Amino acid sequence: MSSIHKNLNYLDNQRGWVLVVGLVILVMLTILSMALMKTTRLEEKMAGATRDMNLSFQAAETALRRAENFIESQTAESIFDTTGEGVYNQETDEPANPFTSNWDDTDSKAIAGALEGVTSSPRYMIKKLKKIGESNLTITGYGDDDTPRPTVFRVTVRGTGGTNNRATLLRSHYSKVF
Repeated sequence: MSSIHKNLNYLDNQRGWVLVVGLVILVMLTILSMALMKTTRLEEKMAGATRDMNLSFQAAETALRRAENFIESQTAESIFDTTGEGVYNQETDEPANPFTSNWDDTDSKAIAGALEGVTSSPRYMIKKLKKIGESNLTITGYGDDDTPRPTVFRVTVRGTGGTNNRATLLRSHYSKVF
């Protein structure tokens, strides 16, 4: 003998509402998960762009230090009287717009040694400006014949990140007494 439990008050009480409610909950969970995936993808792009920006800035900082070390390592000022390989004398102008400059071997110098994570080597340009005391600058002690005068240089550098689309330009002024 089989026992079948039936509610006599509701003879036909199953009409598929559990299925409908279950499908509505699944649709809501799918929409929520798609929104979370979109947010995660956006955050991943932002993190990648921040990393790329940091790489390009660090590459430019490295090139800036190498250019300053190059200036500091020179024993005579005469190397800055000629133009070539990223060095510009007082009479020769640098490229007018460093943002649109080619940044190749004709107008800048690449630093030696590859940096990890960057697509191309950072590059620099050094422009000899003038000696302090050659202008209307009046500082006590400068301009006397027995006081050595520092020469001021403008250093412009460019570093790229993980792609060539991201670049950082830095400009600094550096002086040295020869």
